[in-house]
Amino acid sequence: MAKNYKIKVHVEIVESEEETQEEPLEISPGQFELVMNENQALSIDDCEQALLRTNYPAVRAALVQHLTAMSKKKPVSRPEPE
Repeated sequence: MAKNYKIKVHVEIVESEEETQEEPLEISPGQFELVMNENQALSIDDCEQALLRTNYPAVRAALVQHLTAMSKKKPVSRPEPE
């Protein structure tokens, strides 16, 4: 029987004293953060863009980790050459 897989996402928006950043920073494997200024934090469009820019590298890292683990579990079947 095939196994099922669960995808979990956790998002936090909290006040910070850290310097703002232009690009998301990986703080631990698969976990990224971006510090924006207060004006950006008040804008729904700026918040949405910051969330999407921060989410993208986290999604890519999760896919790499998942597919690497899957490839170690079960070899991919390939058609035999003719």
